[in-house]
Amino acid sequence: METARKIRTRSRLVEVAREVFGTEGYSEPTHADLAAAAGIGRTTFYEYFDSKEDLLVHLVEVAVPELIEELFEGLEEFGPYDQLSTLVVRMIEFVGIDPLGLILHTEVNRLPDDVQRRVAECHAPMSRRFVEVYERGVAEEVFVPMDSLLAARLIYESIMTGGRVLKATKDPKQHVHRIAEAACGFVMRGFSTC
Repeated sequence: METARKIRTRSRLVEVAREVFGTEGYSEPTHADLAAAAGIGRTTFYEYFDSKEDLLVHLVEVAVPELIEELFEGLEEFGPYDQLSTLVVRMIEFVGIDPLGLILHTEVNRLPDDVQRRVAECHAPMSRRFVEVYERGVAEEVFVPMDSLLAARLIYESIMTGGRVLKATKDPKQHVHRIAEAACGFVMRGFSTC
C-alpha cells in the first residue's frame, strides 16, 4: 500500500508532466527533466513510473475522465443535433489548443503499441458517448442512418482534421472558432436529415 507521501509524489509527477509536456511538448523532456521539475531524483522517478510513456498514460487516465465530463457538461437538455455540433466544436478546441490534446493527437501514434492501446482504452468511454448521441439522432430521424462505426470514424477524422489545421496556424487561439465552426458545419451537413 502506498504511503501518503508516495501518493502525493505520484500526483505531483502527473501534474508536472502536464505542465512540462504542455510547454515543451512530449518528445523533448526526459524522465530526468520531469523528475527534476517534480523535485525528485531521476532514479526515484522509477519508483513511481516505469517510463516517460507510463507517466503519459497515467496523465491520460487522470485527465480524460475529467475531459469527458467537461465535454458533455450541460448538454443533457439538448437534442442530438445540438449535442453533436457542440461536441465537435469542443473537441476541435481540445485537439487544437489544449497541450494535452495536441500531444494525444500528434505524439501518441509514434509511441509503442501497448501505450497506444492503453490511451485508446482511456478514450473508449468518450467514443461510446459520441456514438450514443449519433444513434439517438438516428432514432429521432435527425441524422442520416449509417453504420455507427463508420459515423464515429467520420466524426473523429473531421475533428482531427480541424485540430491539425488549427495546430498549423501561427496563433491557434485566434483561429479556433473559425476552424471549429467550419469543421462542425461540414460534419452536421453530412449527418443531418434536413
